[in-house]
Amino acid sequence: MFLEAQFDERYPLLHKLSKPLKKAERDIVDREHETMQLLASMSRPELCNALLLAEAGSGKTALVQATMLVDKDRLYLEVDPARMISEAGNAENMAAKLKGFFDEAEDFVKDNKHELVLFIDEFHQIIQLSDAAAEAIKPVLAASGTRGIRIIAATTYEEFHKHISPNQPLVERLQRINLNPPDQATTIKILQGMAERYGVADQFYDDHIFRQIYEYTQRYMPASAQPRKSILVLDSMVGWHRLTRRPMDRDLLSDVLMESLNVNVAFRVDGTKIKQQLDAKVFSQDWATGAVARRLQLSVADLNDKGKPMASLLFTGSTGVGKLCVDSTRVPVHSWDGTVAWKRHGDLVPGDFVFGRHGRPIEVLGHFPQGMQDVYRVRLWDGRTLDVGGPHLWTVYTAKQRSNKHAGKDVVPVTLTTLEMLEHGVVRTYAGDRREHLKYFIPANEAVEWPGRDLEVDPYVLGVLIGNGCLTESQLTLSSATDDADQTVWTVGEWLGSEPKQAGNGYSWNFPAGWEHFNGRGALHQTKDVLASVPELVGTYSADRRIPEAYKHASVKQRWALVRGLFDTDGTIDGTSGRFNVSYSTVSKDLAEDLQDVLFSLGVSNSLKTWRRTKADRRELVEYDVHVKVGNADKVQFFELPRKREIAARAARETAGRERVKKFDMVGVKSIEKLNHQERSSCVYVADDEHLYQAGQFVVTHNTELTKQLARLLFGDDQRHLIRFDMTEYAEDSSFAAFRSELTKRVWDLSHAVLLFDEVEKASAMVTRVLLQVLDDGRLNDDNNREVSFLNTVIVLTTNAGSEVYRNISQYAVDDTGSGRQLLEYEKLIRRSISSTTGDNRFPPELLGRIDAIVPFQPLSLPTQRRIVRKKLRQMVQEVFVKHNVRVDVDERVLRYLIEDKGDTDSDAGGARAAVAKLTDEVTTVVATFLNEHPSQQRIRIDVVGDLVSDDKNLLSSDAYVEVSAAR
Repeated sequence: MFLEAQFDERYPLLHKLSKPLKKAERDIVDREHETMQLLASMSRPELCNALLLAEAGSGKTALVQATMLVDKDRLYLEVDPARMISEAGNAENMAAKLKGFFDEAEDFVKDNKHELVLFIDEFHQIIQLSDAAAEAIKPVLAASGTRGIRIIAATTYEEFHKHISPNQPLVERLQRINLNPPDQATTIKILQGMAERYGVADQFYDDHIFRQIYEYTQRYMPASAQPRKSILVLDSMVGWHRLTRRPMDRDLLSDVLMESLNVNVAFRVDGTKIKQQLDAKVFSQDWATGAVARRLQLSVADLNDKGKPMASLLFTGSTGVGKLCVDSTRVPVHSWDGTVAWKRHGDLVPGDFVFGRHGRPIEVLGHFPQGMQDVYRVRLWDGRTLDVGGPHLWTVYTAKQRSNKHAGKDVVPVTLTTLEMLEHGVVRTYAGDRREHLKYFIPANEAVEWPGRDLEVDPYVLGVLIGNGCLTESQLTLSSATDDADQTVWTVGEWLGSEPKQAGNGYSWNFPAGWEHFNGRGALHQTKDVLASVPELVGTYSADRRIPEAYKHASVKQRWALVRGLFDTDGTIDGTSGRFNVSYSTVSKDLAEDLQDVLFSLGVSNSLKTWRRTKADRRELVEYDVHVKVGNADKVQFFELPRKREIAARAARETAGRERVKKFDMVGVKSIEKLNHQERSSCVYVADDEHLYQAGQFVVTHNTELTKQLARLLFGDDQRHLIRFDMTEYAEDSSFAAFRSELTKRVWDLSHAVLLFDEVEKASAMVTRVLLQVLDDGRLNDDNNREVSFLNTVIVLTTNAGSEVYRNISQYAVDDTGSGRQLLEYEKLIRRSISSTTGDNRFPPELLGRIDAIVPFQPLSLPTQRRIVRKKLRQMVQEVFVKHNVRVDVDERVLRYLIEDKGDTDSDAGGARAAVAKLTDEVTTVVATFLNEHPSQQRIRIDVVGDLVSDDKNLLSSDAYVEVSAAR
């Protein structure tokens, strides 16, 4: 129609701020009616402008492109509002720029005898800039028909209401066209055309994958519009198919959704095992687990209401029905630039990266302070310790499991708490054998993958200099026998670019700098210059040396190079005894401990031994030996020195082919000791399938029941997919905005989850009512007015409301199994009680009406409490033996005294929690007093003195008490 050069010369603004509208890259499907609407608007004699209103991604630009294909008589240009604003520079110049632009457009129409269509996407950008800009565009819109210019503006509903609708004269100059997102059939046609265009149509034998794309994006991406969100998913599938040649099936679709939305649509629940799996973890609550299972069956069968959350459950019951490390523990962490290598356990926050058992970074998903807690020190056979709480979890292998695993059998480890291991005892002895045999073993860690560091001194060279360098000399001096110099000395020389020369007694070496002093003597490399990046080593004697921090936290490759430099100098491998022991000797305690940390970080178990000897001048010499615990096949990696490598290679050859080879893939638990103080503690959730992370000296440990079991059952993961809100934190009306913001943010990040609202009756009335909308239609808008879907969540609320009903149940209808026979009779009372105890209207009846099921938890009966307290009593007896080496005999009446005489099934009494408190107050404190007053006793008894009410029903009260005495 015109030459580019002439267009640029005659219409500079038009050329700079617009460009010809591109043809559509995909077929435009089922937009015939909207195309006719747009053509009719542009055919009006006077006001021939249109405003396209639709959500982002609905196809506004595609509609204009489709119109251009049938409207051959007009030239379509796309205006760039961002460039126009940039050219204007400020709001004041925008009006003048707009007038100049449209004047040139009118000149173009007159000169070329062709009408012009100007498509302005993101139209609100121009209007929101200034009132002058809006006023400048009104005359153009009013006279568009007579000037031969048609304007098509486009924006979203939100931006229209915010910036355009307040200006009524502007709105009247635009013909509004609402563009609805395409339905399922149209979207499927678009996806099929896209598959044809990109050559993957042969991957689909029918349209079921396209239907699933549409359904999943509708369900999991409510804030985005069709067809864009379906196109993005198919586009990602095509990318993976091209790269990996994977078939474009449901598995690939599931992976794409997991990658982009963190939604696991591939996970499936076995409907036949729901109740069984819940009962395996939640004891004596048959009716509660049954009520939950019944609701879940609807979701599993896909018969639940798709307009609401998958399920909403209210857990009710009395108080008391029902993993941590100390905050000071150092935890190795990963930072992408390597600047942070350690954090205190108490300082971890979600988003930090710790290291899993295999040494790879894993994300911390949650950090939960636990306050002051009792502390137990767990000691491993290689000397490492970790201070944890009694409930802290450990993944362990028993001695038998360890043997079976080393024999090649498939073995699944068990998960135990610290207290459970302590109760069972961690060592075993046999008659005639004085040795202690360890009972539990934790998995050994693998090398933590810290990022590489920019180290000025080569790590191997630094190891050699720490071991054999004379760092107090001004000139760099290295000691080495001639035979070893070929490796150690010449490697240092090669790094320096210097040919070493012998000095003094023939065991010392210097390194020429390659230039001469004014007196003609050759200059030597100076210690302070070579070690400028690690000045803490300059001038140090052997007993004062350490490994610089940066080298301790470098990459795996760099740390191994450092280790080889150290072991090539002061390391040994014994080739005479047939055991091929590897060790490192130094007179620096700090260096020995630093080396231990480096080895532990590489997944190498080791131990430290101290040797003392008196020299001829009566000075005591202390030497520290780090003994390495690895298999013979792995010992060669500690050396570069040829003579040592040859011994290590011989060790590997002599071991090869043996049926029984000592393995070091586990570390034994040697002892557990309760410390005599409490410390602030916390537990973490980590994004790891094994739930394991490394803490302290790289010790592999475990991270932190009906809601957890729900998350695991439904989504395969009870860590990431359980989102808990403590509603006591939202007790004030002022917390309403914070709660709404946090709730929508967490669900936007993870739409497939169990949402636990703990003690919901404690929340503000305004906060509680937010849940009404969630329970009613499964949607809520976030801070950005973006719709967040709750359709794929399970809502769990817990409450202690209705406690007077549970008080009656606990007195007259206790049940050891929680079968629900008695609770069933109280169901209406429970519901009525919850709705009537709504102080400050915090639990309105309409909220109850939106909950799928009330799940009452049976108060604990005396027999159930007896089982719990018996377990706690055994733990106390074991603890006394471990701590004081005192055996404890317990009269069988002690348990009856605590449960039947002192116990209480009243739901407000605290259940097992109160019974355990009685044990501490009336038994444990008496035992502690006796132990302190009689430290030499080796065996004691706990008896009940006096008559029990449980023995004599005629007694109104008991005068019995607990007495501790020496066993006879």
